[in-house]
Amino acid sequence: MSIMELGALGEFVGAFAVVATLLYVGLQVRQNTKAVRGAAAHNATQSLQSWYVAIATNPQAAHVFRRGMSDPSALSEDDAFVYLMNVHSAMLGYQNVFFLGTEGTLDASLYLAMSATMVAVVPTPGFQWYWKQRADFFTPEFRVFVEELMASGAEGGAEIYK
Repeated sequence: MSIMELGALGEFVGAFAVVATLLYVGLQVRQNTKAVRGAAAHNATQSLQSWYVAIATNPQAAHVFRRGMSDPSALSEDDAFVYLMNVHSAMLGYQNVFFLGTEGTLDASLYLAMSATMVAVVPTPGFQWYWKQRADFFTPEFRVFVEELMASGAEGGAEIYK
């Protein structure tokens, strides 16, 4: 074999190695994307699930939350603060869901399902009271999303908050 033939063989082997490496990297990126999306979905749902459990397993917190949703003016000053902080905690979780969903990191059907739960809350007097005080603490994009939900005319909120 001449030096020219060895050079040509070396180029062929090198080109094959580059193509194989690119295929491997592409496969790794795809696997990483799945892992990132899975972790994002887990974290988003876990955050809101933890909030729900904290409210549901504490009778006083549940009472303050339900009363705050239906009639925030009936809350004592301390209970109003607790209510405000509880709703704000949940809304931070929803803002995270919003951004993960709009950028495509969160599966579209999961994003829609999680966002739809806000429809039960947005029309309540307590949420309206909360939003007047805290809307500026969120990103402009999320504020637009929430205010569009508010303007959509959802009927009175979920039965449980009445």
